[in-house]
Amino acid sequence: MVFFGIVLLIAAVICFFFARSQSNKLADLNATDTYTTQMLHDLHKNVVETLGAEALAEPCEIEGQVSCDNPLVAPISGQTCIAYRFSLTREYSEVVHDTDSEGRKRTRTQTGSETIKSEEECAYFWINDNFGKAWVDPTDAEIDYEAGQNILLPSPDKASILHFGDFEFAAPASNNGARRTTGYRAQEELFTDDGRAYILGCVTDDEGEPTIAYNEKKLKRMIISRKTERELANSAAGWSRNLYYGAAGSAVAGIIFTIWGLL
Repeated sequence: MVFFGIVLLIAAVICFFFARSQSNKLADLNATDTYTTQMLHDLHKNVVETLGAEALAEPCEIEGQVSCDNPLVAPISGQTCIAYRFSLTREYSEVVHDTDSEGRKRTRTQTGSETIKSEEECAYFWINDNFGKAWVDPTDAEIDYEAGQNILLPSPDKASILHFGDFEFAAPASNNGARRTTGYRAQEELFTDDGRAYILGCVTDDEGEPTIAYNEKKLKRMIISRKTERELANSAAGWSRNLYYGAAGSAVAGIIFTIWGLL
């Protein structure tokens, strides 16, 4: 009982911190003013001319059409995008010898996976509205990625070369080593270089241009999403409420089980 109570208390702490993160996200969304690209250019001009480029770091949010002069190419699908996440994992099976709770020796086969490579890339892009366009630097942003390709390659009988974009990997034969390779899984998530987007960030100066970027001193997060501000706010509010309820319930149950086990 004590162990179960401690597990519930740990779960309560985890739920609390996730709930607070969503609550802070909701606060950022509600507290930040909405701008057009023309307003961003006017703000940039006024601040830079009076106070200098280093003084410009104003939280802002904007919605518009995405475009990119030099888009990235996703490593699996080959789609052009402003950002992608890629991972390659090796899936395997292995024979394990252990002892069960009654002291009996047993032999079983278990499966697992290990990450061979993971990477995340992003590129500068434009946000366009009816008034013009402005640069966006997505570095360190929270990007709502869209599902891309997810493929499972069977393990080769002989060593072969796997190619994904610029990445090249020599896959060993499936029966090499203690673990038997059953396959390789390549996964891709991306944010394409078209369509509308909502952006929360800080307008700064980058080589004389107003640029929306992440600034940890002014804003806790930068968000790039296909969702609208209302959709993001509703989602954050719902998650925050439910996680706080979960934290409270887990804490109460954890205390009860812990005390019960100690009696």
